[in-house]
Amino acid sequence: MKHVMMLAATGMLFVNNASAVEWTIHGALKNETAYFVSGDQRLDKVQNRIDLKPEAILSDRWEFRSRFLGWYDAATDIEAVNTTDYTTAIQDEYRTYSAVKEAYLMYAGDAFDLRLGQQQIVWGKTDGLRLLDVVNPLDMREFLMDDFLDSRQGLIAARLNYYADMGGREHEFEFVFIPDAKPAKFAPRGSRWAYAMSTPPAGVSLNVDVGNEPSFGLKDAEAGIAWRANLDGWDVSLNWFNGWKDTPAIAQNFSLGALTLTPVYQRMNTVGGSASNAFGAFVLRAELAVNTNEIITTSITPTDATTWNAALGLDYNANNWRISPQIFVRQIQNWDNTMVEKENSGFVTLMVSTDYMNDKLKPEIIALMNYSDGSFMLRPKVSYEFSDAVIGRIGSDMFAGDATDFFGQFDDNDRIYTEVEYTF
Repeated sequence: MKHVMMLAATGMLFVNNASAVEWTIHGALKNETAYFVSGDQRLDKVQNRIDLKPEAILSDRWEFRSRFLGWYDAATDIEAVNTTDYTTAIQDEYRTYSAVKEAYLMYAGDAFDLRLGQQQIVWGKTDGLRLLDVVNPLDMREFLMDDFLDSRQGLIAARLNYYADMGGREHEFEFVFIPDAKPAKFAPRGSRWAYAMSTPPAGVSLNVDVGNEPSFGLKDAEAGIAWRANLDGWDVSLNWFNGWKDTPAIAQNFSLGALTLTPVYQRMNTVGGSASNAFGAFVLRAELAVNTNEIITTSITPTDATTWNAALGLDYNANNWRISPQIFVRQIQNWDNTMVEKENSGFVTLMVSTDYMNDKLKPEIIALMNYSDGSFMLRPKVSYEFSDAVIGRIGSDMFAGDATDFFGQFDDNDRIYTEVEYTF
């Protein structure tokens, strides 16, 4: 946070010395209320959120853009404390939140854009799951329930986008340097949104260490390059990113009646690309990401491996309907049976949405299934636009599968929710 404050102070100095600065501010006020209808039935959250997006045109070349997100969860002061999944420490973790998602200066040149500061850098063409979109780590304290725009952690970065006309086509080259490496954030131990951990044998205590988390500085800095172009109707990209895997492998150590789990973080290279093209009412999307030196949990000690990750999606848009199936496949090269993860795994997803009443009423359903274990998540919702500024939503999140499955571990977290959002 101190690095973000330094950046903001630099921006304000710039603003104070600029003439005819044009400020605008957009944002939203939102209430999200959710109630667990399975397992121990209680409120999951009563979040009252503020989302602010101050922007300024500093000159004909320079702009300042930012986004601040914060909330207070009243459920932490309504629901009673217990000694299992809603301890005082867990309530304190979820009670309040504030983060600078973006705060950067942008220089628009004749053939390039330069962005300096806190940013979200989004790569890839898949919906719901990430292959090339590995630059910004996620805040996963509510598993995958939050929109990626909210769950991505902002990173202080330098990003240069250069545009070149080559052979009558425009090519974009993106160069990224990030001295602000961060790991993903997970739900605290014991929380209903925490990943399931194996129960140690009777009489054995369980400890969790911090691990070798990457941090701000040149030693842990990350870098990447992307190329984009439109070739005969195909939007294509090639991507390379050298950075830390946001989610760690787990090292296990048993000693003196205690099992100690230690997160292990390691750099990896992600190389791949994406392509999409429209064919009438259909859009075909494809994405490939090859990770080298990806850290993998085993029953012995974490090891690294090369993994192949691919996705294929098809969007149908016609007559107010959008139907979008996707398939994700993952394969671990040189797999062996000590690895906790399966050699071949993946997901299938389906999103169906439409609208009624002149685009005011919008039902939608999203289904995700892990086909390697059969578990799934179902997310139906309906939105209604009361006015240009006020939208209401009602929906549910449902999980199914065994307790050790990817989605099944949250089988007791089925919930219903409402949202009311005012934008300005």
